[in-house]
Amino acid sequence: MPLTAVIVSAAAFVSAFVGGMVALRAVSQVGMIIAIGAGIRIGAAFFDLIPEASDLLGGSLDQVMLATAFGFLAFYVIEKLTAVHVGHEAAAELDHGEAAHRHVGVIGAGGMSIHSFLDGVALATGLAVGGGLGLVIAAVVIVHRFSDGISVVSLLAASRAPRRDAYRWVTVVAIAPVLGVALGLFVTVPDEVLGMMLAVFAGFFLYVGAAELLPEAHRSDRSRWVVVATLGGVVAIYAFSVFAGAIG
Repeated sequence: MPLTAVIVSAAAFVSAFVGGMVALRAVSQVGMIIAIGAGIRIGAAFFDLIPEASDLLGGSLDQVMLATAFGFLAFYVIEKLTAVHVGHEAAAELDHGEAAHRHVGVIGAGGMSIHSFLDGVALATGLAVGGGLGLVIAAVVIVHRFSDGISVVSLLAASRAPRRDAYRWVTVVAIAPVLGVALGLFVTVPDEVLGMMLAVFAGFFLYVGAAELLPEAHRSDRSRWVVVATLGGVVAIYAFSVFAGAIG
């Protein structure tokens, strides 16, 4: 498991930097990329995290739904208190030429760093469960770091921050999930707690996918292809889940 965690963490690190470079060169395609990431995150919650949490909790649907709802609402509260969403909105405003205040870019980038750290903890939890779940969460984390790299560079550009600031914050966002994985790997928890954690992360994934990424995707690109890209992300993660389950 540690070797797998190292490999995935390295891939997520690289993915964030690649996303940042894409933001500098292919702004017109940002909406499509984010839509795919939204579909993948939503699909992972429904097809992997919730079923696995139910298995670990002995099929207790009440506990799973309660923990999922808690995760959804908790991240909503955290988002509003820390202004995580401000960063995504600033990125979306880039195409319209609206310059945000510089502190908005910093707050948004900092919020996405926290977000990335939680993804790392979720990945470590999935690896602890074993089977194909770790592979699925790894795919989600790697893809989402790509879109986070895009968002960080875009929102800092919108706030007229120097390019060196964009590189620094992309580095922070890239390192954050690595730290989350490291924390998760050194903490051993019983199956019941793992089940509750997975359900909480399912709520977290659903909130980010539905309440953050999809609205941003539609603001960035108003074409119908955004819908197709979202559905494609869901189908892709479902197929990947089936494959991971077959080999897990």
